[in-house]
Amino acid sequence: MARLFSPEWLDELKSRCDIVDIVSRYVPLKRNGREWTGSCPFHHEKTPSFFVYPDSQNYHCFGCKASGDVIQFISKYENLGFTESVQRLADMANMPLPEMKDTDAEEISRKKNERAQILACLKEAARYYYKNLYTDHNQAKVARAYLEKRQISRESIVRFGIGVSLDFESLIPYLKGKGYSAEILKKAGLVGETDGRMFDAYGKRLVFPLINKDSDVIGFSARLLENRDDRAKYKNTTATPVFNKSEVVFGINLLKKLRDQNRGSGAEYVGLENIIIVEGQIDVITMHQFGFTNTVAGLGTALTPMHARRLKQFSENIILLLDGDEAGRKATLRSIDVLRSQALNVRVASLPAGKDPDEFLHTYGAEELKKILNNATEGIKYKIDILAQQYDLTEPNARAKFVHESLVVLKGLSSEAEREAYLPIVHGYSTIPVDKLRIDLNEIDEKAKPYYEREDDFNTPISPPETVKKDGYTLADLYILASILYSKPYIAEVDTTGLHFIDNGLKQAYDYIVLAREHGNTPNISGLYSYMEVDKSTPLLREVVSYEFLPDPFPALTLKSCVLKNKERTVRIERDRAQAECSVSHDREVRDDKMKEALVLTKQLEEIRKDIDKVNLDYSAKRTAVHKRKSKED
Repeated sequence: MARLFSPEWLDELKSRCDIVDIVSRYVPLKRNGREWTGSCPFHHEKTPSFFVYPDSQNYHCFGCKASGDVIQFISKYENLGFTESVQRLADMANMPLPEMKDTDAEEISRKKNERAQILACLKEAARYYYKNLYTDHNQAKVARAYLEKRQISRESIVRFGIGVSLDFESLIPYLKGKGYSAEILKKAGLVGETDGRMFDAYGKRLVFPLINKDSDVIGFSARLLENRDDRAKYKNTTATPVFNKSEVVFGINLLKKLRDQNRGSGAEYVGLENIIIVEGQIDVITMHQFGFTNTVAGLGTALTPMHARRLKQFSENIILLLDGDEAGRKATLRSIDVLRSQALNVRVASLPAGKDPDEFLHTYGAEELKKILNNATEGIKYKIDILAQQYDLTEPNARAKFVHESLVVLKGLSSEAEREAYLPIVHGYSTIPVDKLRIDLNEIDEKAKPYYEREDDFNTPISPPETVKKDGYTLADLYILASILYSKPYIAEVDTTGLHFIDNGLKQAYDYIVLAREHGNTPNISGLYSYMEVDKSTPLLREVVSYEFLPDPFPALTLKSCVLKNKERTVRIERDRAQAECSVSHDREVRDDKMKEALVLTKQLEEIRKDIDKVNLDYSAKRTAVHKRKSKED
């Protein structure tokens, strides 16, 4: 696809989007000297290793090696392509997109306008449903009676924008009268169609607007107000250009408002102390009424990694307060893994069996719930506690099964240190020595599923990371490109022009370097991310951007040796090609020309290898001299 944005325009965009400000909207950050630090949003860690550098406007994680500029952060966090990430940042910066003359400009503009129309239409529909609630229509009376029965206050109705659909017809002419076409109504998920006639998709239901963190209405969740076996109790918006059920967090707009209020009181770049997750909309609303305004919910589906990423924008700490029945327990166990996979700290608050947060609060009050929340159990310990409740630990065979299942849970943890931390808990239940548990843990199959995952194929197998076998030439390529892109001072001492790379990702990176130099710019990691989608490129290029430089007293000589290795491979490939063409040709003149070419290239190869040997000898001599000098000083 043609480049949509000029380098100058991208530089202007990035200059308006301070990376500390942007990243802090997603990850709580703390100042650490000239940098800012936080827990990485891309892998689980207990000790923060994610750094944001305001001077270079880059980020880097020393744990998982994720790195890049502000555009790449948005792309990776929001799972967006380069163009969509740029558009998202431009919206944040209130910066108009440049006029585009490429073949995709018209389509991009059309989609952006369509999205704006859909959001405006959904907002108008939410206003319509809300106004319906206080009419004299019989359906409105039924809705108000239901809300009163559930003890939902007038303040909460306003806060959450609750409304009602009175029938299956009136919404459509109302919205058309506001200028919205039938096509937009369909794309917004507001209407269904049967026998060529459209109808309100949420007809005769209590309607809860679903609002994103930017306060856009993106869909609805609607509850049936009559007992009907032929219709589902809850109905959510189907997938639309602005709505994806697996990403929607009910109440996230109020979470953002709460965080912004805290920041306004001086807590700059610091997130909320924690977030409480419950199961349903009514639970969220009741929790807010009782003062727990940091509460959100999904939409009746299992938590997804994208839900977790949405929440991590506001806090690293999650408390799961799901229903106390068996279904709620299973959902809790699975949710722990999803949240931990996105580097969130998870605790579980256990409600009495058969109680949900709404019922508990109305029965026992806020103070009792606070006690439960304060005594919440850390997620992995909760898994082991649940296991212990399922076995008679006084019986040897049952105790052995408990130990095995507990160790399967621990085997799934990401680090040896974490596993070690939980072994004493298993010991506490089983009395088996920790040393023996450690031996048994090492024998557990890495692929073994934990007890709560065996009833179905809930987990999608994770593909092993893509790896590439690296020879000396490849290692040299990585060092060359990393040295240039990280602007190492010694690159000025070595000629790095005219190089050739085999791997497509490395080849593209070098193309960027050449282009940047031609325009008088210094190539760097930030520029590379603006030039191409690094994370969708080859594994070797991803190794370049997360390259770890080892201590080296003579890096210029190392770079010179790597450049010569690159040239050696290029000439060798050309020599081998000439020899192959010579051997297969039936034309004597062609064979002679190819033989001569091969001989010339062989001589070049010999000269390059002599230069490599000379550099290596020079390196060894300098290192020996340093050792001798240090010996004398000692």
